[in-house]
Amino acid sequence: MEEKKQINILRIGVANLTELEELVKAFRLMNQYSKRRRFVVSREDLKDIYGNKIVEKAHDINISVVKLLQRNFKPDTVFKIFSSDEGIAIVTYFESMTGKDFSMQLIETIGNIGGGIYKPFIDVVPNFHELFKLFEKGLSPKLVVVGYIPVKNVAQEVSMYNEIKKFDPYIRLLDITNDDLKPKSFLKGAVLFHFDNTLKVWHRLLTKIINEYTKPYFMEEISK
Repeated sequence: MEEKKQINILRIGVANLTELEELVKAFRLMNQYSKRRRFVVSREDLKDIYGNKIVEKAHDINISVVKLLQRNFKPDTVFKIFSSDEGIAIVTYFESMTGKDFSMQLIETIGNIGGGIYKPFIDVVPNFHELFKLFEKGLSPKLVVVGYIPVKNVAQEVSMYNEIKKFDPYIRLLDITNDDLKPKSFLKGAVLFHFDNTLKVWHRLLTKIINEYTKPYFMEEISK
C-alpha cells in the first residue's frame, strides 16, 4: 500500500519571524479578555551569528524576545515553536445511527489532513461538555469543528457553547450544516460550512478547515 505523504500544511510547531510577531501581539491582547491563557515558547536554543545563545529552549517568547530576534534574523527565518493554541477538536455525536456514518467520515477525513501527520493533535468529543473538559485539562485546540448534534440535545449544547464562549471568546469554531442532519446552525458567531452531499464536498470541507485554521489573527477582530 502506498504511503501517504505527510505535509505540515497547518504549520503546527513552526513560524517565521513575521508570523511570530503577529502571534505574540495577538496572544498578549487575547489574554486580557480570555480565561484561557495563550502563549508561545521556543522548541530550540537560538543563537546569533557569533554563536552566542540569545534564547534558550522552552523560553517564553514575548514581544521583547521578538524584538531581539528581529535584530538578529530576517523576517522569513523559520523557528521551531510550541504554541498553546494548536490542534483541532471535533464535536460530533457518533453514538446514534442517525449521525454515525457522517461523524465517522468527518473524523477520518480530518484525521487524514497532511497525510495523517496531525492525528496526535486531534481530539474527538461527543458534546460541548466534554469539550470544556479538555480546556480544564489544559488542552487548547485552535479550531473546533462541529458535526452532528441530535435535535433533542440542541438546547443543552447551545447553553454549554455559550459557557465556553465566556471562558474563551476567541475560540475558532466551524459549524457544519447539512440538509438531512442539521439544516441550520444554532451556534451564534460560528463560521458555517454547508454540507450539500456533492462529490467534491469533502474536498471543499478540507479546504475550509485549512483556511480557518491558518488564517491570521486579525487585531481588529480581537480588540474589544
